[in-house]
Amino acid sequence: MAIASLPLLIICLWLFVCLESALSQTVPSHNCGDLFSYMRRPDGSLIGVFTPLQDGLTSLAWSVTFTAHGSNQAHTVSSMGGYPDKESAFEKMRSGGRGQAFVRFQDYGNELPKLIRAELNGHVYCSTSDYDAPSSTMTRGWQASVSGSSVPRTPATMPTRNRSRTPATMPPHFYTGTNPFLNRIRTGTQLTVAPRIDPDLSECGVEGFAAAQAGGETITRGRFPWLGALYEDNGPTLKYSCVVSLVSKRTVITAAHCIHGKKALDIWVYVGRHDRNTHPESGATLIRASSTRTPSQYDGNPVPDSDVGIVVLDTEVVYTNYIRPICLWTSRTSLPANEGDVGAVAGWGLDENAVETRYPKAVNVRVVTREQCLTDMKRAEDFITPNTLCAGNSNAHGPCLGDSGGGLMIMRNGHWTLRGIVALAPRKGLICDLRKYVIYCDIAKHLTWIESNIVY
Repeated sequence: MAIASLPLLIICLWLFVCLESALSQTVPSHNCGDLFSYMRRPDGSLIGVFTPLQDGLTSLAWSVTFTAHGSNQAHTVSSMGGYPDKESAFEKMRSGGRGQAFVRFQDYGNELPKLIRAELNGHVYCSTSDYDAPSSTMTRGWQASVSGSSVPRTPATMPTRNRSRTPATMPPHFYTGTNPFLNRIRTGTQLTVAPRIDPDLSECGVEGFAAAQAGGETITRGRFPWLGALYEDNGPTLKYSCVVSLVSKRTVITAAHCIHGKKALDIWVYVGRHDRNTHPESGATLIRASSTRTPSQYDGNPVPDSDVGIVVLDTEVVYTNYIRPICLWTSRTSLPANEGDVGAVAGWGLDENAVETRYPKAVNVRVVTREQCLTDMKRAEDFITPNTLCAGNSNAHGPCLGDSGGGLMIMRNGHWTLRGIVALAPRKGLICDLRKYVIYCDIAKHLTWIESNIVY
C-alpha cells in the first residue's frame, strides 16, 4: 500500500512545484488590448505575441518597448520575429490574414517584462510610463513585407470609449523631396530604437538629451523635440512643405502661407521627425490635420506681420523624448527693445548650395532692432512692420527655402520659448542671401489669437 502510493505522492509533489512556479510568475497588465497577449508555449516558455487589428496588411513595421524592474535587464526580452515563425507570418500576410510577431521572455525572475508601448506602421496604438528607477527599458522591432506591398492607407485603432473622431489614415506613398520614397520595407528582422516614455515630458521647452553642432550644422535627434514637418497630399504621394512647432498634444504652429487656402484633410504633420528619407520613422508619428486656422487679417499675400497659422491634429500625440512641446511666448515674457537676444532656428530647408537636407539643421541668430533691419534691407521696408522681428548672424547662416514656418526659439528661465515664425528670407538667385536678415512674424503680437485657437 505504501509502495503503491509513492508514484502518486511524486506526481502530487511535481504538480505542487509546477503550480508554485506558475503562481510566482507575475504577469503585468498592459493597455494594448487585443494587439498583444502573453502566451505560454508547449515547452513551458513564455512569449509575447503581437497581432495587427485588421486583416490584409502586406507590410508590417513593428516597434515595441518593454520595461522591467532592475538595471541590466535587456537580456530578458529576445529579438522580435514572425510568429509562430517567419514563413507562417508571411503566408498569413500573403493570404490577406494577420501576420503576427512575437518576442521571447527569458531569465526574468518572478515578474515578466511589461509592455509599455506598441507602434505599428508609424501609428502608436498604446503607451504608458515605465517603472521607477532602478529599471530597464527594452525596445524591439520587426519589419516585413510581401510582394507588391505598401504601408496600409487605414491603420486599425484601439477601441476606446466616447471616441468621436475617426482616426487618421496613413498615406500609401511618401515624397521626401526630389526622390519619392515608396514604402518598401525590407523583409527580415531589424532592431529599431524608440524613445523611452517619461511622465514628466509634458514640461515645455526642455531641450533634448542630444547636443547640437552650431553654425547651421546638422543637429542630432532629440535636441528640439517640438520640431515637426508639414506635408501636403498631392495625390499618390505626400510632399514635404514646411516646419512646424508642437505647442500642445493637439496643436502645432507654423506659417500661415504654409496652410492658407489648402484643405485640412490634405495636410499631414510628422512629429518627432528627423530623417526625411525614412518612412515610417521609428519614434516619430504621422498625423492628419483635422483643421487649420489663420488670422483674419491674413489674406494669402506674403506679408510677414500676420504670417502665423495653427494646425489642429486629428489625434493627440504621445509625449516622448523625441516628441514634446515648446513653451509659448506670453505677455509676461519680456524681450527688451526686441533686440540683443540670441535665439535658434531649425529646419530641413535648402543648404547653402540649394540642396535639400535629409536631417534638420540649426543655427544661432541674433535679434536686431527694426531700425537696423530697415537700414540693411531697404527694399523690404514694406514687410518690416511693428508686428515682425528681424534676426540673423555674421556667418551668413540661417533659414532658407523649406524652413518656412519654423520657430525663432529664445531661451527664457531655462526653457526654449517660441517667439517668432520664419516668414520671409531674402533671395539671391536660387539660394537665400543670408548675409541679410530673415523676417519673422512676431508671436508676441498675436498672443490673443493664438491662445484662443490652441486645442489642448
